[in-house]
Amino acid sequence: MSSNRDDSASSFADAWDGYVDQARSAGQDWPGDDWGDAAMWDQWFVRLFGRFDAGAWCRAVEVGQGTGKYTARVLKAGEAEVLACDVSGRFLELCRERLADYVALGRLHTAQIGERDPDVFVEAVAGLGWTGTVDAVFSIDTLVHLSFTQVVAVMLAATEVLRPRGLLTFSYACATSDAGRKKLVSDLDRVIRAGSGPATGCFHWLSPDLVRATAEAMGFEVEICDVDPYHHRDGHFVGRLHDPDRAAAARAMRQR
Repeated sequence: MSSNRDDSASSFADAWDGYVDQARSAGQDWPGDDWGDAAMWDQWFVRLFGRFDAGAWCRAVEVGQGTGKYTARVLKAGEAEVLACDVSGRFLELCRERLADYVALGRLHTAQIGERDPDVFVEAVAGLGWTGTVDAVFSIDTLVHLSFTQVVAVMLAATEVLRPRGLLTFSYACATSDAGRKKLVSDLDRVIRAGSGPATGCFHWLSPDLVRATAEAMGFEVEICDVDPYHHRDGHFVGRLHDPDRAAAARAMRQR
């Protein structure tokens, strides 16, 4: 399935489609697997998913799945169905190719989402009839590239689709870690000279205090909000939808 994409506003989509095509031309089978390594992915999975009973999930939504390395881990952990949402049609194609067995089993669904849609994946989830029943919304190595306003849109969208006590899990670009600050400054010249657009792959920087305070104001009970203890650069967040009334009040602040 797919939601409507605004083709007049596809800078992120075009940038990531171009990244995929360039990586494939350079001989990479699965673009995105060059970010980190299997040992780190496994460590992150245990910390952010395994500790939170991913094997018992029934329904999960992923934002920015790439070619599916975390998608595969969630699918292999139990019997969950996963809806993978991405702005990049090329990444979605490769994810479906890589995880074709799960597509055939009806356990992997995909949706191309619009980068200017403030509801993010809400329509795609509704199309499956999952609204209010999702066990987890997760996004790893993707929100690092989004502005804080866009991250907040993902957080608010999660409050619409999660079940009570459902999980929101993501990584973010942490400017307060030593390694994060080093990347911020080392990338500065390259990013600014290239126009700071999506094609630069630039990070948009947050802090654990900002992420925690925003999540709590949206009704999440924070389980993890800190710096990754393995790689020591990115931030990790896990929260449970604890206060639906507070979440509804936060959504009501939007001027649609």
